[in-house]
Amino acid sequence: MFIELVTLTVIAAPTPPKRETVDRIAAVIENEIITLRELESKAEPYLGKLSEVAEPAARAKRRDEILRQVLDIEIDDRIVKAEIQRSRDRLGVTDKDVERAVEEVLRLNNLTEDQLQAALYSQGVTWSEYRERLRAQIERARLIQFQVQGKVAVKESDVTRRCEERQRAGTRELRVCAAHILRVIPAGATPEAVEQLRARMSELQAELASGADFAAFALQHSDDKNAPDGDIGCFARGEMVEPFEAAAFALRVGEVSPVVRTPFGFHIIKVTDRRAAATTGCSDEAVLERFRNEIFQEEMEQQMKLWLRGLRGKAFVDIRL
Repeated sequence: MFIELVTLTVIAAPTPPKRETVDRIAAVIENEIITLRELESKAEPYLGKLSEVAEPAARAKRRDEILRQVLDIEIDDRIVKAEIQRSRDRLGVTDKDVERAVEEVLRLNNLTEDQLQAALYSQGVTWSEYRERLRAQIERARLIQFQVQGKVAVKESDVTRRCEERQRAGTRELRVCAAHILRVIPAGATPEAVEQLRARMSELQAELASGADFAAFALQHSDDKNAPDGDIGCFARGEMVEPFEAAAFALRVGEVSPVVRTPFGFHIIKVTDRRAAATTGCSDEAVLERFRNEIFQEEMEQQMKLWLRGLRGKAFVDIRL
């Protein structure tokens, strides 16, 4: 008897292709979306520093913090731009306003119009495009003036109280808090390249002085990647290189400096707070004015946060991180 052995071949079902998420929505603002890829691209210079964080959980936490900070900057910028668009007619920014802004940037940065135009063209920006960007920043500043500044009131009793508190605390040294935008001068750059970079920074300075959002510009343009919003904290005299210190200490709270050159490159500085010393009596008007400005800026920041929160409340904002 012969027994026939039959070999059965089992054919396995094909493995379905592995699905990968190419991109996803990080947030929706009105009818616009911000994708995760777009957000990571904006945050990439800051995410690059995560390699310095050794512990995986801490690194993941810091990554989330950076993405949310960058997203907050982006959302605020977009909802303010939308509000400007809705309010454009009543803001009334004229060609003369733009001309004055151009003249101011040329004066502050010791540039001719030809030098500024050459810098713009090297960046692929036409003169008319630049003027429209200036117009938009002036509109932003005017909108904030209408919607925020009018709600700020400084009580003289608060000014005197602040001065007396500083005296009791023995605060004898002025400290300045600031943010900056830094553009590093490449090694071996030619004098022409350095001049083009200075003119490019002058272009940014004009927009910032006209009301552009400093945090948004720092995120987009700064080579200092320690903080997305450009914030470098507070410092006393002697803690910064001399040109930077001289420019910062000469500014009032909220003011933006001309372009400043240091061994690190070109900077634009904005003073966010001045923690004034009280070295003389609180009846001195010059002393009180420093505290008055300090409190005014604190109130401006608070009212700005409330205004932005109100704009977000009226807008459709869906965060999906």
